[in-house]
Amino acid sequence: MATNITKIFLVLNSGSSSEKFSLYEGEDEVCSLYFEGIEEDGKKKFICTITRADGSEELVDKKWDSLDVAFREAKAIFEKEGFINEAHPLDGILVRVVAAGKYFSKNHIVDDKTMAELEKVQVTNPLHVPGTERGIRNARETFKGVPVILMSDSEALTAESRKDTMYALPEKIVEEFDLGRWGAHGASYGYMMGKISDLGLLKKKMVVCHLGSGCSVTALVDSKPAYTSMGETPLEGLMSSTRTGSIDPTIGALLGEKLGAAAAIKLMNKESGLLALAGSSDMREIIAGAEEDKPEAAAAYNMFIDGVAGKIGEFAAKMGGIDAIVFTATIGERSIPVRSSIIGKLGFMGFEIKNDASVDKSAGYANVATEESKPIYVIPTNEAAYMIKKASELLDEAE
Repeated sequence: MATNITKIFLVLNSGSSSEKFSLYEGEDEVCSLYFEGIEEDGKKKFICTITRADGSEELVDKKWDSLDVAFREAKAIFEKEGFINEAHPLDGILVRVVAAGKYFSKNHIVDDKTMAELEKVQVTNPLHVPGTERGIRNARETFKGVPVILMSDSEALTAESRKDTMYALPEKIVEEFDLGRWGAHGASYGYMMGKISDLGLLKKKMVVCHLGSGCSVTALVDSKPAYTSMGETPLEGLMSSTRTGSIDPTIGALLGEKLGAAAAIKLMNKESGLLALAGSSDMREIIAGAEEDKPEAAAAYNMFIDGVAGKIGEFAAKMGGIDAIVFTATIGERSIPVRSSIIGKLGFMGFEIKNDASVDKSAGYANVATEESKPIYVIPTNEAAYMIKKASELLDEAE
């Protein structure tokens, strides 16, 4: 059955102290609402910013005492703006979920089983699951009758082609906690796998580097995922803006014993990484600090570059070589210094980057490699487009 690309979807992003609502018609974002907390007279208040398709922003002339009202207010704003009405009803609400067990490695139309499964994985994912659960409950209550679709952040990575899905733990423990290297950033990798093929850039052995506030690397063989850097949770793998990346598990155990599991997981996810090393989670500030010879910034930058280059090298060894490298996400797409530093360590594999400040990306991608080098592509990702495509397919199948 053909996918209806004109469906109207609301994509929800629930943070610990924020809610973002992005409204799409087909794959075009028509409006977004961002509710966030501020301090006013010693009390926490919540404000909302409207961003329209033309990029214009408007701060709503209203403040709220609680984030719980966000869904009701969002519905009222979208209706007042004319984006949602009887003639243009919502087709679905998309809620992204981390890879929290086998059930969540696939996309689902939310039902009672979904809510029961979310309760089960609170233990292994106390940082992300509560926000997801809250978002789903509020969405179902506010937009009654509209399907809520749970979008797995690992669905695109759970192919049989993966060679790194297991942990070396006793089987009874793996089964009890439903553990596996599910991977994350799946919406980005799913989009990239399709886009690379559509652009005619497909090579047999490729590595895609998703470098943003969260960072991961995935190896593709014949366009299918073979290895990925994140594991049971997004904490495994590369250090990123506020995450430790892979560390000695004994440290996690000690922190859990000292602080409690939830606090330890929060520390390693939200208070570590570049932020802990350099005092900033913004790569632009870290690069500027390194250029000013600030030792903390330089150390953080070098550790980050070594981590990404090292993971590319690891995947090269596992695949028996690499034919092309792809950079995507905010840092990967925009930071010339980061790309240059990473590729500068990979000359022995046949990669050499040029100064790409003036490269025309109007074709939807750029090859920033020198003529003598294997290809190095910069391709913008579009996670929402991938999720909307998969949600449309899921709804069409359910009809």
